Amino acid sequence: MSRFIHFLRRQIDADLELHSQARQDEETGNATHRCLIGPLRGFRECELKTRLLTQHHHCGTGQGPCDVLGTSYPPEDERGCPTLALLGLPYTDRPGYAHRWRP
Repeated sequence: MSRFIHFLRRQIDADLELHSQARQDEETGNATHRCLIGPLRGFRECELKTRLLTQHHHCGTGQGPCDVLGTSYPPEDERGCPTLALLGLPYTDRPGYAHRWRP
C-alpha cells in the first residue's frame, strides 16, 4: 500500500474522530461552535471517501478499475488514479501531504 493511501486513511480517520466529538458535544449541549455541516453529514462524507478509497485501492497496480479503463497512473506514481488524487484535495493543508500528490 502506498504512502498516499496510508495518508488518506489517516485523514479520514481523523475526520471521523472530529465528527464523533462534534456529535457528542451536540448531544451533551457542550458544542462551542457551529459547523456548516452537521456530524451526520460528516459521517456520510467519510463513508463516501472510505468506499471510494476501498474501490480504487489497487489502481495503478494493474488490478484496479482504473487500470481496466486505462486511466490509472504508472506504478511509480503513489496516487494510483485520478479518483484517489481528487480524494486527497481536501487534505492538502494537512501535515504529511506531498505536493506531488496534487491532481
